[in-house]
Amino acid sequence: MGRLLSFTLITLISIFPVFADLPTGASIYQLDNGLQVLLIENRILPMTGVNVVIKTGSAYETFATSGMSHMLEHLLFNGTTKRTQKELYDAIDLIGGYNNANTSDFHTNFMMVTPAEKIREGMEIQADMLFNSILPPDKFEKEKGIVLEEIAQSISRPANQVERNKSSIIFPGHALSLPTLGTYATIESMERDDVYLYYKNAYVPNNMIMNVIGNFETAEMLEMIKEIYGGYRPDQVIRPDVKGWITGTGPLQNGINKSGKMVHRFYNGDMTQIQFYYSLEGYDLSPAFNELLEAELNKNTDLIKENIEKILPDQVSRVESSIIFNPVAAYLEFTVTTKPQSPIQQIADAFQIEIQKLNFSITQEIVRYHITKARTDFLQNLEKPHMFGIYNAETFAVSGIEAVLNAHDASAFQSAAVSLNTFRLAEKPLILVNHPGIRSVSADTTAMVNDKFFTDPGSGLTLIVRQNPASQLLAIHMLFKHKAFYESRYGKDAAKILHDCFGQRLVSPENQKISESYGFSFTVNDNPYIPMDDIYLHPDFSYIRAEGLADDYPAAIKYINNQLINFTPTETEYERAVGKFSGSGMMGMNRQKGQDTFTAAYREVIYEPEIYSEPAEPPSYDQLVKFSGVFFTPENMIVSVVSPGKPDEIFEIYKDLQVGDAKPLTDTLSAYDRSFVLIQEPVKKEINGGGDQAFLFWGYTYEIPEQDKPALTALSLVLSDTIVFDIREKQGRAYRMRAGIDIGSKRSLFYINIGTRPENIDPILDQAANFFNPEIVESLTAEKLARSVNMYIGRMMFRRLSSINQAYYLGNSLYFHNDMYYDRNFHEKLQNVSLEQVKLMAEKYLNFTNTATVIVR
Repeated sequence: MGRLLSFTLITLISIFPVFADLPTGASIYQLDNGLQVLLIENRILPMTGVNVVIKTGSAYETFATSGMSHMLEHLLFNGTTKRTQKELYDAIDLIGGYNNANTSDFHTNFMMVTPAEKIREGMEIQADMLFNSILPPDKFEKEKGIVLEEIAQSISRPANQVERNKSSIIFPGHALSLPTLGTYATIESMERDDVYLYYKNAYVPNNMIMNVIGNFETAEMLEMIKEIYGGYRPDQVIRPDVKGWITGTGPLQNGINKSGKMVHRFYNGDMTQIQFYYSLEGYDLSPAFNELLEAELNKNTDLIKENIEKILPDQVSRVESSIIFNPVAAYLEFTVTTKPQSPIQQIADAFQIEIQKLNFSITQEIVRYHITKARTDFLQNLEKPHMFGIYNAETFAVSGIEAVLNAHDASAFQSAAVSLNTFRLAEKPLILVNHPGIRSVSADTTAMVNDKFFTDPGSGLTLIVRQNPASQLLAIHMLFKHKAFYESRYGKDAAKILHDCFGQRLVSPENQKISESYGFSFTVNDNPYIPMDDIYLHPDFSYIRAEGLADDYPAAIKYINNQLINFTPTETEYERAVGKFSGSGMMGMNRQKGQDTFTAAYREVIYEPEIYSEPAEPPSYDQLVKFSGVFFTPENMIVSVVSPGKPDEIFEIYKDLQVGDAKPLTDTLSAYDRSFVLIQEPVKKEINGGGDQAFLFWGYTYEIPEQDKPALTALSLVLSDTIVFDIREKQGRAYRMRAGIDIGSKRSLFYINIGTRPENIDPILDQAANFFNPEIVESLTAEKLARSVNMYIGRMMFRRLSSINQAYYLGNSLYFHNDMYYDRNFHEKLQNVSLEQVKLMAEKYLNFTNTATVIVR
C-alpha cells in the first residue's frame, strides 16, 4: 500500500459548472489524491452501490498489449496483500454483497453493491482489490485460460465477428481497432510482470472517478471514502507512445475515412451484411443530439427498406441504424441485411439514394417529449445503484461527471434540434460488406457446388448447370454436335465460317453496347497454334463460349439465346468469314518444309479412314444459311452453364428458347471419334521431303479396354519423361518431340514423333524399339511415378481452373462418354494408380509384333 496522505477534501461545486437541474441529493467532490467523487443520496433505497471507473481500457493498448486491461480486471479478483482469493469471495458473501467488473474502450469499471448497513465493509474490499492486488503468479495461467475461453466464445459469435471487422475498418491505426478481449496471440504471450507494471501505472486515484448511489448520509459517506480510498498516493499515468500508432482520445492519423470506398470482410453468419458509415464530424455530438438523431433514424429505417424492395424485390431482410460515438471519431451506422447472393452494389446504390432523401427536422412537440423522456430515464437509473455506474462509465471516463449530469439538460435538446434541422447525409459513406464465411472447408465446399443435368422435351436441348455460389461469373459453353457429318453435306469449314459470322454479329455496335452491360466476352473459334487452347480441335464438334458477369444472369442468358436461335448470317458476314479462312494464311509460314507431308503420311498409316468425306470447297452463302438452320438448333446442342445461379432457375430460362421449324438430321448418330487402326503387319514409308529438317514417326497400336486406361495413362507419362529426356537431353538429337502412349476411344498408339536433322533419323530409329520394353519400368519407384502423375494432373487442372473450361469438360464428357463426370472421375482414378498396376501395364502392352515407320527427309 502506498504512503498515507492527508484527508483534506475539496468541494468541486466551485470547480465544475453549476447545474440547473442537479439531481436531488447529489454532490460532487475531489480528494487530495485526485479521486473524483459523485454522491447521490437516496435514503429510501435499501442498498448502496459504489462504482469506481478507472480511466484505462483497450483504447490505451497496442498490438503487443491488446487485452491487457481486460486481463488485469480478471486478475484483481485473485487476491491482495490482505486477502486470498477465497477470502475475498467469502467476505463479499458474508455481507450479502455483489462484486463485479467490466472493461471497455476507455474504462474499466468496478462495482460493489451491498445492503446499506454493510457498505463500509464492501468499500474496504473494493479498495483492497483496486490498490493492493498482488496478481498471484500461480493464478496467472489460470486466468489466461479463462480469458482465452472468453475470446473463443466471442469470436464464435457472428455479431462479435462483425464488430471486430467494423472496428478494424473505421479506426485504422488506432487502438480502438483492437478487440477489448485481446487476441489469442496477445493473451498467450502476455507476461505477469508486464501486467503488474500496467496495473501500478493506471490504477492510481487521480485516474479514477467514483460514484456512490443509495441509502447513506452524505457527510458520513465522505468520511468513509476519505478513510478507505483517500490514503492511496497519486502518480503520473504514462500512456503508450508508439510510432505510427494512436491511443486514447488521439485523432485518427489520416482523419475520418470519407472516401466512399467499399471493403469486404467475412464472418461466421448466414446473411450478408452491408454496413454504411457516415461521418458525423463537425456536428454537436451531445447525448441529446444522439438521442434525437437515433429516434429519427428508427422512424425511417422501415421506410428505407420498403423503398429498396420496390427496386430490388425480396433482396433486403432488415435495415438497422445506430450511432458510434466516442472522442476519436463518430459515425452514423446503417446495417442492411441481405441474402448471400444479393446484388451488393445495386443495393448499396439504392440505399444511398434513399438516405439522401431523409429530412431530420424535428418539431418542438417531439423535442419536449425527448426532454421529458431523458429526464425520466436518468431518474429511473438513479434508483438502480447496481447499474447506474455501468450505464454511465464510459461517459464518466471520457467526459467527466458533468457530462453525465447534463445528459438530460433541456437546452442541449433544443440546441440539438436546431442542428438537426440542417443535418443531411450528403457525403459518400465508407461501406463494409460482411460476407458469410465458409464454416467447413471439407464438408461445405462440396455442398456449395451443385451440378444438375436437364433435357427439355420441348426444344430437345441438353443442359448441364453447375452452381458455384463462390463465383460472380457467368460462363456459357455451347457445344454443337456432329460437325463432321454436317460439314460433309454443307461444305468445307462450314462450322468455322458460321461461327465467325456469329462472332461478327456479336461485335456489331448495337450488340456490343448490350453485351458490354453484361461484361460479355465471346470465343467462337480457337487458334490451333496457341498451346493449351487446342482442346476444341476435334472433327465432330464446334462451340461458342460466352463469359460475363452473373449480376443479372437471367437477362444475360436470354440475350445470348435470342442472338443464337434462328441466327441467319448476312452475305457481308459470309464474305468476310470466307475471305478470312481462305488460303494457308500467315500461320503456314511458320511450318517447317516437309512437315505437312509428314503429318499427312503418318496419319494415313495410323488412323482409320474418315467416315465422312471433307468437301473441297466451302459452302455457298445459301448453303451456309441452310446449315445454320440445322446446326444452331437446341436439338444439336449441349449447353453447359457455370454460375452462382440455381440449376432449376437456369433451366426455366432455357425452356423459353424459341425453336424454328428446321430439324436436325442426326437423330440416330452418336459422337464420332476417329480411331487408330490395328496395325496387322509392318508398315514403312520413306518420303523425300527436300528440306534441312527430317521427321520420324515410329509406333504400334493395341486394343485397350476401358478399365486399363488410367494405369496406361500413368505408364505413358513415365515413358514420355524417359524417352524425351534420353533423346533430347542426353543425346541432343531433338528440340521438339513427342513420345509415349496416345489413348483413344478403342485403341491406343505407342509412338515416337520427332523432328530432327537428317543424320539423326537412323540412330533414333535403331533405339526406338528398346524404349518400349517392360525393363524400362524396372527401376521405377513409387516416388517417381507420383511425380510424373502429379505433374500431369497439375497441368490438366490449369485447363480446368476457369468456369468456362469447367463447362467445356462437363459437356465434352457427356457428348463422348455419356457421363458428364467422366473427366473428373478419370483423373481421380489416375491419381490412385499404383506402381504395381503400372508395371502390369508394361508387361501387357510393351511388347509388339507389327510397327509402323514413317520417315520424311
